[in-house]
Amino acid sequence: MIVLAAALFALRLSEPMTPTLAVDLDGDGHEEVVSAAGRGGVVRLEVKNADGARIGEAKAPSPSGDVIRVELAAGSLGSSGALLEVDASTDASRCVSVWRMRGGALERVPMRDESGKDLPDCGAPGGWAYRFERESADRPAVLVREKTEASAQGPLHVREVFAFAGFSLDADTKRSTREISGIKIPDWFEAVLYSDDALSILNGRYDLSRMRAHPTIRIAADRDRGVFAVELSSPSGSATAPVVSTAEGNGGTILGVRLGDQTGRVTVRLGGDPRILPMQVEVAGLGAPWDQLYGPAGSWHGKAEHVYANAADELASDEIIGMWSEPGGGQMVIELEGPAPYRVRVGKDVYAIDLARAEKPVDVLLVPEGKSSRGWGIVLRGKNVIDRVPYACAPGGDGGLSACRPDGAPERLRRLGARFNAS
Repeated sequence: MIVLAAALFALRLSEPMTPTLAVDLDGDGHEEVVSAAGRGGVVRLEVKNADGARIGEAKAPSPSGDVIRVELAAGSLGSSGALLEVDASTDASRCVSVWRMRGGALERVPMRDESGKDLPDCGAPGGWAYRFERESADRPAVLVREKTEASAQGPLHVREVFAFAGFSLDADTKRSTREISGIKIPDWFEAVLYSDDALSILNGRYDLSRMRAHPTIRIAADRDRGVFAVELSSPSGSATAPVVSTAEGNGGTILGVRLGDQTGRVTVRLGGDPRILPMQVEVAGLGAPWDQLYGPAGSWHGKAEHVYANAADELASDEIIGMWSEPGGGQMVIELEGPAPYRVRVGKDVYAIDLARAEKPVDVLLVPEGKSSRGWGIVLRGKNVIDRVPYACAPGGDGGLSACRPDGAPERLRRLGARFNAS
């Protein structure tokens, strides 16, 4: 008898559980009873009314396997009823889906990420913890999922919020957060930030090689990888200063940073709509050459109509693209190729924009991509005039180009449609 009882107890443990949940799914003021049974790679949902009559059924996404653990949860939508979360898992996989009663039937409610793409039905077990949250009785519930994982800077806590949008649960970026050791990683536009002296050279459009003598910084705020740091670069070397604290004050956000044994502060004043553009950044406490004001390409003293990820993108967009007349009477069209960081296209040839290797008098190098070895040096002569210098570029060991050198006399090009007062 003891052996038989033990065998029956073990059998019960191996049988799938059938959870139930009483909730007003359709918003009629009466609770329905939802049950879920998982077995043989299938989770069957069933909805009954108060009289026990079945009014809805569906099959939810499920891992494969004989024994499936199923949990049910609900989030109120007020007079519209409620959402139903079905969490089905095995030791090898986990599937989460959301449902609602509509028109007398159970309907799937897709979950969509920030880009509007549907999240996958299933993934590895564990990781995310799901729950419904409701800020107040007069607001619909949102679905929240959270997890904590390791990153190079410490524990990264991810909180994603999905708000009901009528037919889907859409990622709410304003309420979603990512934190490293309690510090929120902002969703700022990432750009190379140049010192005021370097911006003065860039805006003057003369001998841009002088910019390389000045430091640059970049605020790395990678929410996916769990990185929040200030990256510093100068002719003497580069360094990374992790952000260890944040505060509001002095007209902006103050980042406390650590660089070796030094601590400093980086005051970030934002612009744009939404305010995600670091327009003016002041570094203090890190010493020379870092302690000064910085801004993005396209800005000047914290003001700009449009800012760019780097100086090369600004020059490509504002100075290089267009239709140009050649000395022999021909025409050359230079156009942007692809999204930022920009490249430019001339006919069938595509060029990367290189400021780092451009030497006076050349301001910008157009370095060929693909099989071509013919590049161009560009000398800025004003808004509507450039000099084009032929360059020969040698292939490098990694498939790129190792060096480019002048290989011909410069040619003056004029922008078509422009008016000139002097030749």
